[in-house]
Amino acid sequence: MLKTMKNTARQPLADTLTDLGHAMDEQRAVVIAYADADEAPSIRTIEIHDIITGGDDGAVFVQSMDRLSRGFRGFRADRIQIYIILDEPYVLDAPTLPFPVRFTAPTEKEFVALELERD
Repeated sequence: MLKTMKNTARQPLADTLTDLGHAMDEQRAVVIAYADADEAPSIRTIEIHDIITGGDDGAVFVQSMDRLSRGFRGFRADRIQIYIILDEPYVLDAPTLPFPVRFTAPTEKEFVALELERD
């Protein structure tokens, strides 16, 4: 069973991150339409293990196991164009990398507060 497809151009980034954070907490796979740095499109099914802020520009990364490559990948949240949260549990082994603090804010206000605490 699928949830509604979400177009990230039609909602704030905080809403997208909240949805993806819930999928991570519930360990549900997510299908994304993604454009890489060269704007090459791809469709991926991912299992999210962390959502972090990184880089000099403060970009948000969705740290995930990618079912296509069967490897650990970081996807920039602002390059996710469309996503669908599946009623499908994780099937890949979790990565063994250490992770920073997990994103767990259920609301935009709480997300902002968490980000301000990290600065």
